[in-house]
Order: sequence, then structure tokens, then C-alpha cells
Amino acid sequence: MSAMKTAQQAIDLILHQGLRETKARHSNVLKLEKSVPEQKNKQGAIAMYRSKAQMAKSWGTIYTSKEAVYDNYATSTHWTPNVFNYLTYTDAAKHYVKGAKEQNLSQINTLVVDVDYHNAEERHAKFAEVWDTAMLDVQFLPTLILATTKGYHIYYVFDEPVFVRRHANGKLPAVRAAKAIAKSLKQYYAQKLPAVDVTCNSFGVFRVPRPDNIEYFEPKMTVDFQALMTWSINFANDQHQIKSQTTQWSFKARRTSRQIDQPWFQALINQTDIDQNVGYGRHNTILTLALACYSSNVSQAQCFDILDEFNSNLTHPLVTQHVQKVIRDAYSGQFHAASREYVNALLETWVPDADRRVYLQRSQTTWYKYAKPRSERVNSHVHEWQADLLAYFNKTISQDNNWFTKTSLRHISQELTICLGSLTKALKDLIDQGLVYREKGSGRQATKFATRSSLLQHAMRLQRQQRLNYWLTVARLLEPSEELVALQQLSLDDRQDHYRNAQLSLLDTG
Repeated sequence: MSAMKTAQQAIDLILHQGLRETKARHSNVLKLEKSVPEQKNKQGAIAMYRSKAQMAKSWGTIYTSKEAVYDNYATSTHWTPNVFNYLTYTDAAKHYVKGAKEQNLSQINTLVVDVDYHNAEERHAKFAEVWDTAMLDVQFLPTLILATTKGYHIYYVFDEPVFVRRHANGKLPAVRAAKAIAKSLKQYYAQKLPAVDVTCNSFGVFRVPRPDNIEYFEPKMTVDFQALMTWSINFANDQHQIKSQTTQWSFKARRTSRQIDQPWFQALINQTDIDQNVGYGRHNTILTLALACYSSNVSQAQCFDILDEFNSNLTHPLVTQHVQKVIRDAYSGQFHAASREYVNALLETWVPDADRRVYLQRSQTTWYKYAKPRSERVNSHVHEWQADLLAYFNKTISQDNNWFTKTSLRHISQELTICLGSLTKALKDLIDQGLVYREKGSGRQATKFATRSSLLQHAMRLQRQQRLNYWLTVARLLEPSEELVALQQLSLDDRQDHYRNAQLSLLDTG
């Protein structure tokens, strides 16, 4: 199947029947709606944007038919994959789109996870890690993965759209349930991928499928909404139990010593001359204050309000997006609280000496040290060895262009400079988790190693190869003229029924 047809197939799968099949005016498709007057398609609306800059300004175009989407998706970068009841423009020139709010949702077609890295090189290097996370403990597979400028948009498309109905009390239970699932998805990703954006709008704007950005697409891997909801509930319950245990211990340890109540916090947050031209500048100050908020159980939204006001009062403030990123880093769970070393350095830099001593003497709190980078430590943690092993296996499997790699523990130990004891322990944990498969060789034959992602990708390739072999066998039994017709079936990818239904649906254009 051509890349363009694959993109259109992905768009059609995501939208379900949320839009008209053809344009209301100037359609290039023959209209047959008079043949079946009693049937009408759902007439919703989506928005598409031609660049990220235009998307940020809500400068887009409204579409109410799949035909119009197919005509314009190649020149667009972003869209709203979930369908709204209606969308309007706020200006006479019809540039700025209005109405893309969850209260106006018509149907929920998909949930999307946004993963961002520093650059395209890191994005490419982390694909295997993203893929392993996207499988949701091998319970669900993503339907679609799109490459963005520095990351990925991972689509979980529902097998049936979730229609939004408003109850008599004004609430939207379908939206509430979908938001809970989306929250669990982002939290699950955040535990494994620090680059995930946990604050993105679950029903907002994402990358549109195009021939140049589809990294993975499997139309059969749609998700059942109820099954995903069950997974979300179980995940949320597990997280609640872990949080309860951690919170209880943390409360006993620091119940009387919140860092935001300490004099040093007030001293720093009242400074206005903090600049960037020194070692401990605005970025370090905001990160330290954010960590103090995090350790004091201040919500991330409240923390942003506090530090946004602090930043606005600075003579040379940071860009708001940088403040948001620093707060996300502080709330990622990598650190416990503000470090005494950093607090002392910031006070020494920005607070008069006479006051600094008083601020530190009055501070009755538990101090934490920042975790040193791995390059500065002699020993590594088991999870770090496990990450090294997964990256090593995925890299060598990719280089071998196979679903497995043959090697020995001694060779891996030399390649990664891991002692055999640590290597054996890390490998055993990976095998127990189902992330690595091992088949010991007989005699002097090397052991085979495969990762969970390489096995699944191998299974998908086998399915495609089986379809290819089937049609090649059929083609050999036919006349030359019929052989070409049979080989053309290879491009259908078992979607004959889908296209037949799509043709029939043209009878219902609304």
C-alpha cells in the first residue's frame, strides 16, 4: 500500500463516521443521497492547522467532511482527531477557530500520548524504548505512532467511537471516563519515559497522519474502550496504594517542616534582581523553589501560579514556557526536595550575608542531596543496567536486521563493562518482566536474545509475509491477465470489506 493510501486509511480509521463522507458543496464524488433518504451520516466538525505556529494561535480551517480532509491533510500538520458538534470562526476572514472544547465534543475517537525529546536524534534513538512503553504491559498495542519534530504522538484508536451524551444534571460521563483513562495513560508513560507531556489536553490538537510522519500503523490494533477503562481503574488503584504508603511515611518525616514555610524560601521568592549571567541564576532558583513546593505537597497548578508571579516580578524574567518546563522537571519525581547545597549557594549569591545566616539557622527541615549524574558515580543501579541491556539488545538486533541477536554473557559484560554478577541479576529481572527472551544455545552455539518489541515486530512481519505468499500462490494459478489483478490485492492489506463499506456509505451523504 502506498504511503498516501496508508495515511488516508489511518485518517478514516480514526474519524470513524464522525464526518460526512462528501463535501456539502463542490464535491468531486457522485452524490446518491436521494436513493436512501431515511439515512443520514453524523455531521460533526474538526479543525486542521497548516503549522505549529498557526495552531498555537488557533489559526486553522474547519472541515465537516472526509472528502475535504483527504484534499487538505497533506498540507496540514495538526488536527483535532476527536470530533466536535460544531466549530466556528471568530473573525470575518475565517482564520481563527473557536469551539474546540470538551463540552462541545460529539464523539471521542482516540486518546493520544505526546512524547517529546530534545531533538530528532534522541527521538530516533529512543524509539525502541517508546515502543516497549506503548504496549501497556503487553495488554494493548498502539494503533498509530506519528513522528513529530522532536518526539512522537502515540494514538490508541477505539474500535467504536465513544459518543458524548449530556445527562440531565449537565455532566458528561463519557468525557469524564475518557479523561480518567487519558490521565492513567500519561502517568503510566511518565513512569517509564520522563519526556512524556502529562499536561497536554487529552482532547486537543495533535499531529495529523501524513505519508512523511507515520512510524507505525496497524489498523487491526484498535482498542476496546471498556477494556482500556478496566486497565485504567486497575492502574489508578495500584498508584493510589503506592501513594498512600509513601505519603504516610513522608507525612511523619516532614509534617512540621514544609520547605515553603522556611525563611529561605521567602527570602528567595522576594528577590527581583536574579539574573542569568551567573552560575546560580534564574533557572536554578525556579527549580529550587519548585522542588520546595513539590516536597510541601503543593499541587503543580498552584506551584505554577506562585512561580509565574515570582518570574513576572523579576527584572529579567524567563519565558513562560521555560518556567513550565522547569516545574514539570521538578514534579517528575526524580528529586525529593530542594537541596541544601543549592539553597545555600542561591542565598549566598542573591541574599545579603547578614540575613543569609539567619535564614539558614531558622530552617528546621530535612535536606536532600541531588542525585549525582551516573557519569560521576562509581556504582550504577540495577534499573540503569537494565536500561543499558535493553538498549544494547535493540541496537544489535536492528544492526543484524533480525528479530534476535546471538551473543554470550561474557561478550555483553565486556561490551557494557558490567560485572557478570550484576549482568546476571539485571538480565534475570528483565526476563521475569517479559521484556527479554532468552534461548540458550546447545554446545558451543551462542545464546539467542530477543526483546519484547522485536518479537512483536517479527510477528507482524510474518503476518504480512503470509499474506504476500498467499497472493503469489494464487497469482501463479491464474492467466497472465488475471495475475496482475491478483497481485493488486497485495495493496489492499486485507481491507476489502472496509473499502466496500466505504463505497456503500456514499449512499448516505446527509
